Amino acid sequence: MKTLAAFLIFIALVAPVHAKNGSFLILKSAYLYEKKTQKGKKTLTREKKAYEVTDIYIASGSSLMFRIMLPDKKNEINGTGFIVETESELNNLGLKEVKVYPDLPESKSNLTSFYFIPSNQVTFTGKTSISADFPKLVWKAVNFKASIPSEVWVPEWAGIYRPSKDAAWLNKTYDSLVRKKLDKILEEKILTGQVDIGFTKEQVRLSLGDPSEEHLMEDDTKLEWIYPGHKIIFLNGTVSRVL
Repeated sequence: MKTLAAFLIFIALVAPVHAKNGSFLILKSAYLYEKKTQKGKKTLTREKKAYEVTDIYIASGSSLMFRIMLPDKKNEINGTGFIVETESELNNLGLKEVKVYPDLPESKSNLTSFYFIPSNQVTFTGKTSISADFPKLVWKAVNFKASIPSEVWVPEWAGIYRPSKDAAWLNKTYDSLVRKKLDKILEEKILTGQVDIGFTKEQVRLSLGDPSEEHLMEDDTKLEWIYPGHKIIFLNGTVSRVL
């Protein structure tokens, strides 16, 4: 778990707020917190469901908190921030989204903290700023209005995190496992992306998704599936080696 925690901290430092940060499947009754410190407003959830992860925070010790997006619950916000686009560039974007930074970016600030706002919801204030750390960029102050999904924090003990899978994939996988009524240990391995000797092709697909390559060898008895960072060898239809 410590190695995983270090990896997740790295992801949190380099990934944009609404980039693909993976998903978190809530499996236990847990409180969803307004703040990552687990203080302030909280709500109880008993629903077993996966959500997109937008941020990761290391709490006390090596425990983690995941900020998840609740697509069915949205907040109307009126905010201010900074963009680098000119007015003509903004107009050319049409209805596409633009990154709006809530604070003037500096080298010591968190450049991953921004909102994706539809360009037609952004208006210039007429003020500009220069950041000493980015002297070649002119930051334009803007106002914006947008409806964005609510985000809450959930502790890692409440479920399973998959850094490379989105919520739709994880929900589909979980629903399939519930219907199959598999052994709980096997179910947990699949949800966490593990593959063991003896896994069937279906179980590997549930765990990792479809392979990027497939090679048939040795009189059709041996099959090789290629994944990023993985190589799965099947013998007579079941996993014989994991490389």
